[in-house]
Amino acid sequence: MRVTFILKHLTEAFFAGHGESIRGLDNMPDREKFDYLAKYSKNGTGSVSMKIGSGQFRDAVDLNALLRKPVTVAYKLEPRKGYRLATFELAAQP
Repeated sequence: MRVTFILKHLTEAFFAGHGESIRGLDNMPDREKFDYLAKYSKNGTGSVSMKIGSGQFRDAVDLNALLRKPVTVAYKLEPRKGYRLATFELAAQP
């Protein structure tokens, strides 16, 4: 299942970190990145928005069921014009 996050108006410290006080997104394992961005997208600032699959409700239900099992997570960050796109591919472990 594919989950994408649009990342707008975030500083380089958000991605790279800053000393011991800020742990950057690039310094986290892929599953922890996913959990962090999913939580951050729910805080309502508009800096991070999440799209699950094709955006239908059944995709959100499928993702919730998938996250209750052990999953493998693949992460990719791509620059876009004015924002960054973080893409996660989640799959159930055999």
